[in-house]
Amino acid sequence: MLKAVILIGGPSKGTRFRPLSLDVPKPLFPVAGLPVVQHHIDACYRLGQKRSSIPGDDSKSNVGKYCVAEVLLLGYYGDDELADFLLTATQSYPTLRIRYLREPDALGTAGGLYHFRDTILAPLDNNEGEQVQAFFVMNGDVCADFPLDEMLHMHFTNNSHQSQHQQKQPVLITVMATETTRQQSVHYGCMVVDKETNIIQHYVEKPSTFVSNTVNCGVYLCSPRLFETIADIHLEMLNSNGNGNQQHTARYTTSNKNNINQQQQQKPTEERVAAAMVMWMEQDVLRRLAGESGSSCSNINSGGDGSGRIKKDAICGGVALAATTRNWWSQLKTAGAAIYANRHYLSLRQQRERLLQRESVIDLPLPSPVKCRLATADPKGGYSTIGNVYVHPSAQVHPTALLGPNVSVGEGACIDQGVRIKESIVLQDAVIGQHSLVMHSIIGRRAKVGAWCRVEGSAACSDPNPNVAYAKMTPQLPLFNALDGRLNPSITILGCGVNVESEVVLLNSIVLPYKTLTRSYKNEIIL
Repeated sequence: MLKAVILIGGPSKGTRFRPLSLDVPKPLFPVAGLPVVQHHIDACYRLGQKRSSIPGDDSKSNVGKYCVAEVLLLGYYGDDELADFLLTATQSYPTLRIRYLREPDALGTAGGLYHFRDTILAPLDNNEGEQVQAFFVMNGDVCADFPLDEMLHMHFTNNSHQSQHQQKQPVLITVMATETTRQQSVHYGCMVVDKETNIIQHYVEKPSTFVSNTVNCGVYLCSPRLFETIADIHLEMLNSNGNGNQQHTARYTTSNKNNINQQQQQKPTEERVAAAMVMWMEQDVLRRLAGESGSSCSNINSGGDGSGRIKKDAICGGVALAATTRNWWSQLKTAGAAIYANRHYLSLRQQRERLLQRESVIDLPLPSPVKCRLATADPKGGYSTIGNVYVHPSAQVHPTALLGPNVSVGEGACIDQGVRIKESIVLQDAVIGQHSLVMHSIIGRRAKVGAWCRVEGSAACSDPNPNVAYAKMTPQLPLFNALDGRLNPSITILGCGVNVESEVVLLNSIVLPYKTLTRSYKNEIIL
């Protein structure tokens, strides 16, 4: 049985995503018709609808039948903020058990896992005969064509060979990796990887100088024994803190310090400290595992065929592996990244719909709320589309409107006559007045754009350079120009409840919620 843990953070995270995250948690922001985190759940769902055990050494061909039985959202948002989403997700994926685990405070990407380790490894429905044999860990702000089946193949194929070589260490974690440019690599976690064996030999998080073109994608497949390594790291931090070693000082949150002091006599020492310690998968766990990776391996096939799939045939005995893929991958750090992710998720859904049309016997239906309209004219609404467009069934689009390419229209939105929208996201209950133009923009919930308006952002302000191999989105672009202090070119964002009067031009601007605009703006933040 497999499980998946999606790390969604909390209210103090996602500040670069504002103002879009002011009225909705960042993990629930809709991209291509689904909340961001639901794309992770959808990827897990596609591994299979029936739980199955891990095949033995003689049944590697069945690796595609592995599936996830339970998805755990891990963060520190309030329970009420996710309640509606959990109900909807459970109805959309009836074969998955979906739950939310709320951290007492921000514990880091590994601290939260360790805090809920018993829940993660617990058998489903108290079925002692079906143990958790591995679990995915996925950062909630990652957007990708998730190659989970290839990661499974690499992870379990290597582990299955461990029984034949008992002197070698088992694989504890397989990391989804991709390649980027030399200049952009310093913005990510860099891995030095043995190209023949896929063993991670060295790991540095956001180095100051170039280390490697291979970077961490924030998606992991972990063996249960990984918690033993995390426990060792936790113990070392605890001991180092007691000895006054500043290099490995244990990290605690303020609120948990008070709780530990108040409950000192009520709980065991290890349990109290584990509940308060901040640990990171990147800086703490991966660096440790990269240092412990073995150098000996049996390489059946290096898999260096130059294809876009993960190298599947490298068999090694290291404790940390890198599953390098050329599938699309990006991070949802800024609002501009949402437009880029929307474009690719719509394209992926188009590919899947075409596959379902060709293979009518396939048993992997799409969740009912999602459907891409790809025809040049919608047969029911009569409006025209170009390329990939998602329109929620409850949205109202005038027959004379033209949408696309790469447009998502949310629940209850209203698109009036003569409207032109491209490369944009229109959120729930937004209204676009007649003959208005919306390009490279995000229209917030309940925002209203009057008639004959032009709302436009900068095209490809942070998109990857198509002329550079392995280029990714440019992360952490400066918000303001250092010379004149004006807003750098970006997409245009209307916050929740913004009202734009008729015949207003809005270019490359960000409007905070509940503002009314009576004149035109360019390259400004309207507070």
